Amino acid sequence: MPKPTVEAEYDTLRAVRVHEPGIEAAIGAMDPGPNHFARPFSVREAKREHHRMVEVLEDAGVEVRHIHEDLADGGVLDGLVEEAIGIDDGGPSPPTRADLAGNLADATAYERLQAVLLGPTVGRTAEVEGDDGDSGSLDSGTLDTSVRVEEAITNLYFQRDCQLVGDRGPILPRLGTATRRRERPLIEAAWHARGAELAHRTSATETLEGGDFLPLGDFALVGVSALEDGEETVFRTTYEGGKELIEAGAVGYDEVGLVRPPLSADERLAAEHGTSSRLLHLDGWLNVAAEGLAVAREPLIEAATVEVFERVGEGYERRGEETVADLLDRHGYEVIDAPYPERWATNFLTVADGTVLPIYETDDGEYDPEKNRTIERLKREGVDVLPDGEGLDPHHLTNGGGGIHCMTSPIRRA
Repeated sequence: MPKPTVEAEYDTLRAVRVHEPGIEAAIGAMDPGPNHFARPFSVREAKREHHRMVEVLEDAGVEVRHIHEDLADGGVLDGLVEEAIGIDDGGPSPPTRADLAGNLADATAYERLQAVLLGPTVGRTAEVEGDDGDSGSLDSGTLDTSVRVEEAITNLYFQRDCQLVGDRGPILPRLGTATRRRERPLIEAAWHARGAELAHRTSATETLEGGDFLPLGDFALVGVSALEDGEETVFRTTYEGGKELIEAGAVGYDEVGLVRPPLSADERLAAEHGTSSRLLHLDGWLNVAAEGLAVAREPLIEAATVEVFERVGEGYERRGEETVADLLDRHGYEVIDAPYPERWATNFLTVADGTVLPIYETDDGEYDPEKNRTIERLKREGVDVLPDGEGLDPHHLTNGGGGIHCMTSPIRRA
């Protein structure tokens, strides 16, 4: 099995990891706020949209790996199932963890993963009084099942944030919210199931998320906390969490830039256009469609500063600071300005150098060039837009709060 590595986001995507949302996402959609979903949505329709996304990627020659496939093929899924099941032994004739896990042996790997994500606690209750008022016997006719679900893993279909792959292999981050930190053991198990060695684990005191990582061949960018008037504002990745990548030798790019999001500029633009902030992750305001061609919220990259570290021997030395716009210009990048009202303009997946899978904006399900100026500009620059020159409209999936870039995590690019 080839080593999982990504040198540049524009290199051809050979293999990608995804997770199709299931009952765990339905629980999250029922209570969106604490689960970091934007709003409620239909999981049935989200599954249909996810199938279509996978179909487009496979048609483009990408090997799509569902996380349950890696866990099952690596022989670790059944152990995770048994570990996830809890037993309430306060009732009559309680089941055993092994029996319950064994009863799932004939279920699909996807269904067994659902049990892991729910982490159910199973017990039994009994009606010990007969219908006629006489005392009833405790047998299978009087037993009932009690299932309790606490702290389900609801966000797993956003595969980008819970892992990242650089030029030295996979990195296991510590996510920025408690809800999503429950994903970490599953991601670690999936990499081990593939026989992959982790290049780095974020420490217990810092946070890092994959949506803040953008590898670009000779250099890489990491979105970190904002810094204005001496005050730090952490969105998802801390400054020290980004710096750990450099100091731990987790990556080997010639240059690594720690990007400070421009808080004031974003607040001004969001108010001007009546939109939400675009700063949660770096991929909300910067991406690349091809080598030398970036898509960005131009006012943000002009205001954002990046602290540049240059590789010297086996380590890195601080080179200085510049704006993100100046850094991209120094590396020969042309920039397509993504209009603020286009919510998902930068949250596309680059499938190959000059080939992208984006999300199009729509009010009625139909593609309108006037509402999708970024996609139209990409096509004028010679970029191939999948599928059909338009992209996809996964509006149920995106109600979870992320785009196609967020839902996919590259395993290997070459």
